[in-house]
Amino acid sequence: MKINSIRLAALLLLILLMPASALAVPAAPPDFYSLKWELFRVGEAEPAPELLAVLWLELDEGYHAYANPPGETGMPTHLSVSVDQGPALKVIYPEGEEGPDVFDPSLRVHSYYGATPLFVRLGRLPAKAEALSGTLSFAACSDTNCWPLRENVSLPLAGLDLAALPDARSFFWYEFYLSNEFTNDGASAKGGLPSAAGSTGQPTVNDAQAGFRPEAIPVTTPEAVPTPSTQWSFSPSYFHPGLEVSSIGLALAFAFVAGLLLNFMPCVLPVLSLKLSGLMAGSEGKGEAARKRTFRDHNLFFSAGVLLYFLFLGALLSSLGLAWGQLFQTPKIVLALAAVVFALGLSLFGLWDLPVVDLKSGLPSKNPRVCAMFTGVLATLLATPCSGPFLGGVLGWVLLQPPEVIMAVFLSIGLGMASPFLLMVAQPGLVRFFPRPGAWMSYLETGVGFFLMGTVLYLLAILPQAMLLPSLMLLLAVAFAAWMWGRWTNLSQPAIKRGTIRLAATALVALAALMLFAPQAAPVKWQSFEPQAFRSLLGQQPLVVDFTADWCPNCKVLEHTTLKPDNLIAWQERFGLTYVQVDMTQDNPEGLALLRALGSQSIPVVAIFPPGAGSATPLVLRDLFSAAQMDEALRTALGQ
Repeated sequence: MKINSIRLAALLLLILLMPASALAVPAAPPDFYSLKWELFRVGEAEPAPELLAVLWLELDEGYHAYANPPGETGMPTHLSVSVDQGPALKVIYPEGEEGPDVFDPSLRVHSYYGATPLFVRLGRLPAKAEALSGTLSFAACSDTNCWPLRENVSLPLAGLDLAALPDARSFFWYEFYLSNEFTNDGASAKGGLPSAAGSTGQPTVNDAQAGFRPEAIPVTTPEAVPTPSTQWSFSPSYFHPGLEVSSIGLALAFAFVAGLLLNFMPCVLPVLSLKLSGLMAGSEGKGEAARKRTFRDHNLFFSAGVLLYFLFLGALLSSLGLAWGQLFQTPKIVLALAAVVFALGLSLFGLWDLPVVDLKSGLPSKNPRVCAMFTGVLATLLATPCSGPFLGGVLGWVLLQPPEVIMAVFLSIGLGMASPFLLMVAQPGLVRFFPRPGAWMSYLETGVGFFLMGTVLYLLAILPQAMLLPSLMLLLAVAFAAWMWGRWTNLSQPAIKRGTIRLAATALVALAALMLFAPQAAPVKWQSFEPQAFRSLLGQQPLVVDFTADWCPNCKVLEHTTLKPDNLIAWQERFGLTYVQVDMTQDNPEGLALLRALGSQSIPVVAIFPPGAGSATPLVLRDLFSAAQMDEALRTALGQ
């Protein structure tokens, strides 16, 4: 027996309302780090040696901190210390391990793993020195969360037996410290730790390597690890105390009203096109009874899509400890949404027919109920970066509650947002207020298409700057695939031929996404061109100097074809190269002088400087060239 639309929707909601008690509430962060001081003398104990303090930041496996500087994002690890509250002392920070940020893989960061030494040069201390003290701030991060931390650190200095202190020169990290002792204050050390460090590039602390002697040096034990909920202690007051939530009953009521008001927030305007077009499509039908039935079904399943999304969102936020709208902090989700909305817009411009969520009114949908439900999901997903009246107080209270309370409140938000459409389900006669479809619908569809293209721009604006160009290239692939789907296939073709073409179109988009956003090999570190440092390198080792600029398209082509990371790594291992990059984006007189000395006035230019006397006769490659030509030039210049 055929199940009518009301029973089917009721069954769907019954499934969605299954108990959520299995969802886990995120626990408070464990004790995942520790701090340890060490004190060393540099040289003989008599008459008065210079002293070096080392603060070890030890992080448990699965956690990391951002280096100083951190790279393209992240909170830098910063140590500020002084002796007896005197002038701040210089701190030398290890560079850290370079790699993609766990929260945004498009950004490159430097991170500390395991145990990391922070070096503080004390020099010769006054006889009455009491203590080295200050603060250490850093962000301890797992793969899902970050905890900004600030610790008071202190190392007693009174009554030291200088002869009992170990000599820093006998430890594996001393050469690293010495080579970076005179770097700029607050800058990360330029060289990595020696080979005694662990596999992550950070040293492993043990008595043999680090020389840590707790019996010789008093060590201040850090206090218990603070959690985000205990770092601050305030008693805030609120401008509208009556809107603050303190009970489940009030939360459900405010949640319903907040959901209703979400339909009218200015930030929801990008999804207005989806709702308007859906309502127009839902009012189609041959006779009055058919119009009512179509209208009721569309609104019923559109509402089911809204509720489905809110239940999914409640489950996700309660299980992962995320905040409202935090999904839009994930660039891949934003980009996927942009691609779907872009495809919807192309559909409304008549380029192709989207299989599931088709908003055009000219052709009847094969699955109108499924189409309406997915339209509701998509419209709600695009709307939920926003907040509105009543919602702030509701979310501030509910996201600290057990999973079942979170699910109930989010269902209430969904019911509020879906209530206008549920009203139209209960009163399908409201269809008479909607105009009958006609030729004018083509103009509406085109307008909705432009609304959707505006939504795509809005989503692209959320993405990190580094992802913008690859994202535009992906949208170009989506457009070409849609053209293949809509123009190369039709229903009169054999099913095998039609299916093959459409599979090829889908594969094109998947391949483009894979090529543009697949994890890349860690880039080779280019040294920035500095005349004095460059002179010191000339003749000492083989150098490759690349002249580039952000405004130079050929330079970018060269970087993505010939000078890509895989090639650079292979050449570095084979020839022992040091890479130097001269950035000509802004006025660079020193770089321009070097470019002219190489007989060039334009870029791109790459110069290969052999070691020894051959550095006076570098080999120059101009304009675009292939990896094979670069390989041949290296062999010619370096005699290999």
